[in-house]
Amino acid sequence: MTAVPIALDRPGPHGYSTADLHALPDDGRRYELIDGSIIVSPSATIDHNTIARWIANLLEDSSPSDEYAVGTDQSTTVDDHNEPRPDGVVTRAQHLRRTPFPITDALLVVEVVSPTSALRDTETKRALYARAGVPAYWIVVPEEEKPTIALAELVLDPGARQYRYVTHYTTEPFATDQPWPVRVDLPGLTARRGRLLSRTADERQ
Repeated sequence: MTAVPIALDRPGPHGYSTADLHALPDDGRRYELIDGSIIVSPSATIDHNTIARWIANLLEDSSPSDEYAVGTDQSTTVDDHNEPRPDGVVTRAQHLRRTPFPITDALLVVEVVSPTSALRDTETKRALYARAGVPAYWIVVPEEEKPTIALAELVLDPGARQYRYVTHYTTEPFATDQPWPVRVDLPGLTARRGRLLSRTADERQ
């Protein structure tokens, strides 16, 4: 996470607003608004984006109907002081050409953890998505030193507006019924990532 590299007016008593966020120039940077703070994330690696795409493709291929759409790196509105950009999201197809779209229509959000986003994805955004009422949250963790990919599935307790772990960072084949029946072959994705990373190691030799 880095500071916003441009001049902004002083934030209001609750921090910056979505209006402040939308007033920023379209300069190619990845901006998010989290609890009134404007976050500028470093450019994601191809490794990170590839894993997000693999997960999105699996969700899309298993979708039971055209009523839903699967997006990646999509801005979504929570309230006047929160506009995150999940790495993956499942929402109603009526929002196919809308950005940002209301998170109240999200069935699932997915975050792929990077070295700079671990605390934000596992704590800050976890609490934010729960308060917003998103029914399910997946946290995908690619290891840095190994090709292993782990996945945690969290499901909302509506009464408490908190998530509980249904699956806690497994590296085994993963299956769930939320947002619909889908299976993620994590060992297969790990092997696939390992083959790609081996090419990187070969180039360094």
